[in-house]
Amino acid sequence: MWLNGEYWLYYDGDTEVVYEKMKNEVTKKMGEIKILIVDDNQANLIALEAVLKSLNYHLIFASSGEDALRYLMKDDFAMILLDVQMPGMDGFETARFIRAREKNKNIPIIFITAICKSEENIVQGYNLGAIDYLFKPFHPETLKLKVEAFVKIHLQSQQTMLQNIFLQQLGRKLRKTSQKLTNILESITDVFFTLNHQWEFIFVNKEAEKFWQKSKGELIGRNIWELFPALLPEHYSFFAKAKTRKEASHFEHLHSDILYEVHVYPSDEGLSINYHDISKRRMFEKEIACLERLDLVGQMAVGIGHEIRNPMTTVRGFLQLLGEKEEFTEFKGYCELMIEELDRANAIITEFIGLAKNKVVYLQPLSMNRLIENLYPLIQADAIASNKDIIVDLQDTEVLLLDEQEIYQLIFNLVRNGMEAMSAGGKLTIRTFMDGEDAVLVVGDEGSGIKTKDLEKMGTPFFTTKENRTGMGLATCFSISARHNAAIQIDTSPSGTTFFVRFKQQKKIKSA
Repeated sequence: MWLNGEYWLYYDGDTEVVYEKMKNEVTKKMGEIKILIVDDNQANLIALEAVLKSLNYHLIFASSGEDALRYLMKDDFAMILLDVQMPGMDGFETARFIRAREKNKNIPIIFITAICKSEENIVQGYNLGAIDYLFKPFHPETLKLKVEAFVKIHLQSQQTMLQNIFLQQLGRKLRKTSQKLTNILESITDVFFTLNHQWEFIFVNKEAEKFWQKSKGELIGRNIWELFPALLPEHYSFFAKAKTRKEASHFEHLHSDILYEVHVYPSDEGLSINYHDISKRRMFEKEIACLERLDLVGQMAVGIGHEIRNPMTTVRGFLQLLGEKEEFTEFKGYCELMIEELDRANAIITEFIGLAKNKVVYLQPLSMNRLIENLYPLIQADAIASNKDIIVDLQDTEVLLLDEQEIYQLIFNLVRNGMEAMSAGGKLTIRTFMDGEDAVLVVGDEGSGIKTKDLEKMGTPFFTTKENRTGMGLATCFSISARHNAAIQIDTSPSGTTFFVRFKQQKKIKSA
């Protein structure tokens, strides 16, 4: 764009800096206002100088149209006073050339003539872009006031042009910033949308389209409460609070079995709303809480186990001794019963100690399939005794760093739980396979499943749904898996329950 005779290029840098540079340049030009006076009569030039020099303008004189064009090639002018009747190139022709150049087309021109006073001449002058047409002799004071007024108008137009350039630059920058922001909002995995003060959607990202199961065209401009009236009871109070109090509000919302953390932020346009999926975070929090409880029980067992076991060992020894004496023969059955109960108490203490996360494990390269094969005869014997079937499907898996005794206990506890959950004739499935880089152990039963209210408590010490059980079996399984950097997932339904134990792949290990 031409500005005061110069072409200003658009610049994508700091808009304010660009504006200041342009403003300073225009201000500088305003401080040295130049007026071009064109007349072939020297006396007329002197007369015009006498009228205008008191206004502190920088006056440039040209004695012909050709001279005027040469000056315009080199310099910028706020105004041109142009004689009409000149030898060679007259004023009209000179004005035509001036207006033909992009750089000079907006410079104000006042025609001054003593001869060309006809209406036709006046119309021709205005058609060539003149802002005024004066006759000689002119009134000095009138000329001075007109020049002052037209120069002021010209400078104001330059200032307006500068502001327009700045606004265009700012507009382009805002559009680019807006596009960048839109790209960011479209790329995030959170649900994000905005509402105006009439509760109408004005922006939705791709995740929001999936969340609402509607396209942008179906959402933009529509009232959220009319589209989704079921949200009113839970959402309206939080949205209204953010809107009226001008403060952020936060709450949780369950949608399609996914728990979201909802953040509502007020703005001048309305509300900006962000839904963040926290399902995994809550799952991890529960797992960590469960492991911490397990560790607490284990630490307590380690602390008091020694103190309890010592007197128990003494009592057990005396019971054995008394049971072998002839005079206590009639009480031998009672002694054996008490010894069994002491052994049961000792086993429970051992399980408690096994819950501690800092328990020492002896890791060695082992095959999960080989451990299952070693346990199979014992598992098969239990299955036959309870009239149940065992299905084993072992696929190739990577060798893992495992503690042999702990993994035996893990497998046995899961299998025992599955067997006890089924009635006679049920089938228990044991599978192994690779899922990407993870080795997976699967134990599934055909029982009646786990109730929803009990599912979250699975793995909690002392929690059991069976009679005569301590509730330590699954708790021990969760502790063992944690010590092996594994995770347990439970899939349950009325037709059965499946436990998935997923072992994270370790660095390559030579086969055991």
